[in-house]
Amino acid sequence: MIRRKSGIGAMMVIAPAVLSLAFKDWSATIRPLDGSTVSGTATASPQSGDSLMVVIRIKGAKAGDTHPWHVHAGGCDSSGAILGQAGSYVPIRVGTDQAGEATAKVKVSLTVGVPYSVNVHRSPSAMAVIGCGNLRPVAGH
Repeated sequence: MIRRKSGIGAMMVIAPAVLSLAFKDWSATIRPLDGSTVSGTATASPQSGDSLMVVIRIKGAKAGDTHPWHVHAGGCDSSGAILGQAGSYVPIRVGTDQAGEATAKVKVSLTVGVPYSVNVHRSPSAMAVIGCGNLRPVAGH
C-alpha cells in the first residue's frame, strides 16, 4: 500500500493492483503437416462435470473427405495418448467449400503447464497426422 499526501494536506491511500488471470478456454492453431494443405483452429472449453467441449474447424481439405481428429496428451512434437474416449470425437466431414468442423464433448480436464495438442488424421483408414496444433490456455476467459 502506498500513502501520499494530497495537495490539500489529506492522506490518500492507493492500493496495489492485483492481476488475476483465469484460464477457462484453450485454443490451438492447426498447421499442415506431411505435405498437407489442411489448417484451421480448435477451441476447448471446460463444462460441468469435468468435461471439455472441443470445437475444430479446418480448411484446405479435399471436398468429400473425412478426417478423424483427437485431443492428445503432449505437444505436436511429442503427441501421446488420446484424451477421453476416441469414439467421442466425430470425424470431420469436408464440404464442397473444402472446409469442415466437428464438436466433441470428452470427459477430461486440462491442466495449465501440461502440453496438449489437437491432431487431424488423413482418413479413417490412414491415421497419419496431417495437421496439428498445440492447445494453449487463453487468459481472461
